[in-house]
Amino acid sequence: MLELNPILVKDLRSRMRGARAYILLTIYLLILAGVTLLLYAAISRDIGSDLNAGRRIGQALFFTIATVALIEVCLITPVLTSGSIAGEKERQTYDLLVASLLTPWQIVWGKLVSALAFALLLITAIVPVMSLAFLFGGVGLAEVLIAIVGLIVTAILYATIGLFWSALLNSSLGATSFAIGTIIALLLGIPFLIVIVSLILGSSVPSDLLDSVWFIYLSRFVAALHPFIALGATASQLAGGGDTFFEVVRTGSTNVVVPSPWVLYTVLSLIFSTLLLAASVRLVQPVQPGADRKKRVRKAVEAG
Repeated sequence: MLELNPILVKDLRSRMRGARAYILLTIYLLILAGVTLLLYAAISRDIGSDLNAGRRIGQALFFTIATVALIEVCLITPVLTSGSIAGEKERQTYDLLVASLLTPWQIVWGKLVSALAFALLLITAIVPVMSLAFLFGGVGLAEVLIAIVGLIVTAILYATIGLFWSALLNSSLGATSFAIGTIIALLLGIPFLIVIVSLILGSSVPSDLLDSVWFIYLSRFVAALHPFIALGATASQLAGGGDTFFEVVRTGSTNVVVPSPWVLYTVLSLIFSTLLLAASVRLVQPVQPGADRKKRVRKAVEAG
């Protein structure tokens, strides 16, 4: 019989036990519901008797709900994992955990999945709120599925960021601070870098360079590093009748086919998540006393 990861079972029970999880979920949904009601009241008052009012209300509600949900996922998910391993160190239980029969991979995987399970609960809870946009129209199934995929991929990436700092540092407060700082730096640094480069280059960049294939791929790569830019560009592409998975960019007399921004963002996020997860597993590896000294002696003997 396949046994569940004991770390996963323990953390899920401790995370879902008590009122904290339900209070967090309630606050999460209240914020979404409040923003949705305020937006609907503002839009319906300004639109009046417009024939396309339903379509515009549906699009505005969907994009607002998806944006607010993405902001909350970016802020909540790293907090769920930043104290997972660092908390064991603070409670003086880390040595017992490492000395158990569990491998470092099982420890890290159990901590990550237990946090992602709660994050997926938050994402699943917004689906009924997001489905309100279908009542008004203007939003298709592709937009909803891409938004959900973007939320899940963002949760995985930012959870591994928090887990990495938790495995590296000995303090939950320090790990949480560095995780939130890393995410803020990514969310604000990439747009700031794009603006600065645009201002520096200005109109001095030749058109041949802007139309080159490598510049197009480089710009799409940079845009795909940011969840709001990637998903927002995808929404604009779909609204203009573009393809779901690919984008055709015309450069001079040729057309360049590039993946859709959300596809690039998904692939890059999963790659970075895998690298951070591997780094976390390596940091959790137990270090035997005298291992470094034995390694130095063995190298000296081989050299001699």
